[in-house]
Amino acid sequence: MLDIDTKAGISLIELIVVVTVIGILASIAIPNFIKTMETTKAREAISSLGQIRAGEIIYRSEENTYWPAGSTESNVATINSQLRLSLDTRELNWDYYVTATTSTFTATARRKSGRNENKTITIDEDGNQGGTWSP
Repeated sequence: MLDIDTKAGISLIELIVVVTVIGILASIAIPNFIKTMETTKAREAISSLGQIRAGEIIYRSEENTYWPAGSTESNVATINSQLRLSLDTRELNWDYYVTATTSTFTATARRKSGRNENKTITIDEDGNQGGTWSP
């Protein structure tokens, strides 16, 4: 007679255990991954704000005022043109704003979407960073 092996497959209990373990691992890994992605996007904004600050310092040394004196500018192409920068005009993660007087300026990056939507990172003429963004 033919001997049939009754242990050839996996049981329902074993499958449930495997799915549970995968779920637990995913619940730990996914939030950390999202936090890492948000931190990377913040570094992108901090880099762009640093470029804006450098452009403002050069602009003030030539014009004796920060740009745009007495107003706010949010068009990246205009910021690039006035401060002679090359910020990405297709920026997908952040909106940039520059507000200035003759003696001070603040550059702001505002998150467009994601977990930190509408949160900001700022930098001023002295390099002080602030804002509402947190990882």
